[in-house]
Amino acid sequence: MADDSDESRSRDPHDDEASAGLSFSLPPITLPEVHLPERVRLVFPVPEPPEKVSKPIRVDASWGLVAVAVADALDAVAVVWAGPEALAWARAAVGLAVGVALVGAPGLLYVWELLATVGGMGWLALAPTLTALVVVRLFADAE
Repeated sequence: MADDSDESRSRDPHDDEASAGLSFSLPPITLPEVHLPERVRLVFPVPEPPEKVSKPIRVDASWGLVAVAVADALDAVAVVWAGPEALAWARAAVGLAVGVALVGAPGLLYVWELLATVGGMGWLALAPTLTALVVVRLFADAE
């Protein structure tokens, strides 16, 4: 009768391999259902704006105009004394920085002096570009 019970069991070819070594099995694992809320809100910390430490310095327009006129005069002296190709990149960088600081985005127009020098027309660098940009900005602000 023992033989009948052995034959009644189905033989799995993996049973021979499993009985040959140490093995174990885990029960079926089910994960719990996960539901996200309909509306997810992210909160980022926003720092308080810094307090103003000092009041802005107001400069009279005439002093600013005098400063850029002196800068243009020094630029012209450098062009006449050393030639338009001398320090062209440095003069353009300083003029561009001062132009953007005083006039804003239109101060980028100062780059035309560098382009004129590179293009072989360095004598155009004698033009008072900073003074012209500041005067145009003053007239634009007055309106």
